[in-house]
Amino acid sequence: MRKVVFLLKGDPFSWKAHEALRVGLAIGINSEVNFIFIKDGVYSLTRWHPEKLEIQGFEKLLENIDYVNVKLFVEDTSAEERGLKESDFVKEVNFISSEEIKELIKDAEAVFVW
Repeated sequence: MRKVVFLLKGDPFSWKAHEALRVGLAIGINSEVNFIFIKDGVYSLTRWHPEKLEIQGFEKLLENIDYVNVKLFVEDTSAEERGLKESDFVKEVNFISSEEIKELIKDAEAVFVW
C-alpha cells in the first residue's frame, strides 16, 4: 500500500485546512495516510467553534476517518507551545516528535504540505 504524508501547518480558518482533510480522507481509501498537524494546524482538531465565525467545521469529515487508512498525528512541540493537551482534541491523536515526523516523510512515497 502506498504511503502518503499530509502536513497541515495552517490555521483551521482557511479553506486549505478543510481541503487538506477532504483530500487526505479520499487518498486514505487506497493508501496509508499519515496526517500530521504542525504549527497552527494543531488547532484544526481542537474544540474551536467554527459556527461562531460562520464557517464550516471539520466534524463531518472527521466522522468518516475511521473508515479509511488515515492516522492523525500532532507534533508534540507545536501542541506544547500552544498550551494544548490530549483532552483539547476532538479526535484521538498521536503525539509525535519532529524526529519521528522526519522518518514518516522519509518513508513516504508522496508528501503534501498545506
